[in-house]
Amino acid sequence: MERIKNYMWFLQGIMAIIVIFGISLLYTPVANLSLQLHTAVTLATPIDLMIPLVPSVIIIYWYVFYSFIFFSYVYLSFVQREFRNALILSYVLINVIAYAIYLAFPVQGPERVVTGTDFFSMQIQLLYNTDVHVNCFPSLHGSTSLLAAYSLWKAKREYGYIAWPIAIAVMISTLFVRQHWIVDQVAATVITLPIAYLVFDRLKYTRVGEVVIQPKPWQIIVCVVVSILVMILYIWSF
Repeated sequence: MERIKNYMWFLQGIMAIIVIFGISLLYTPVANLSLQLHTAVTLATPIDLMIPLVPSVIIIYWYVFYSFIFFSYVYLSFVQREFRNALILSYVLINVIAYAIYLAFPVQGPERVVTGTDFFSMQIQLLYNTDVHVNCFPSLHGSTSLLAAYSLWKAKREYGYIAWPIAIAVMISTLFVRQHWIVDQVAATVITLPIAYLVFDRLKYTRVGEVVIQPKPWQIIVCVVVSILVMILYIWSF
């Protein structure tokens, strides 16, 4: 029985990662469908129009973001598994709401022009070439970062002190790579934090207090490898 439980948590963790990144694969099809149904609008404010393109911020927008999400979601799926169900439910609810808004109200991001030829500018151009540039409202970059920060904060306060600044930095980075409007991040916050609070705190959709079987080293390695493969598939989908 103990061995069965040991393998069950392992399989459940793998499924959690597949579900999380699998839902994200719907992003591009939803964007294409939304453009067929409606004409995209913009939500620029006077402040948005004053924000410059800062190519070096791509490091935060791309590399810090994906590293942060990868660590957070894998950690909560395989190590502090008491919070795995709450993470998945919150993630699904946030994405369902976001996709519904995308289909009904597509928002196009800021105008994007790259003039530099340095490394950061080339990374920005790669982003622009692979991104659909609608589905901006709400920002899923913001939502997934906030959910990761909230989940880590609930799991371990010390992680939260690091996670919250990273999430905020990611949200700000979306403005300086000209991917989102300020209101996109406001919407991400308004949607994500109430859902996370409802699932984690009100519904208490966690398993805090249960005896959790500690994973074996080889299982952790397999989990990380599978998670990396799933994340690569997700990135390549764009």
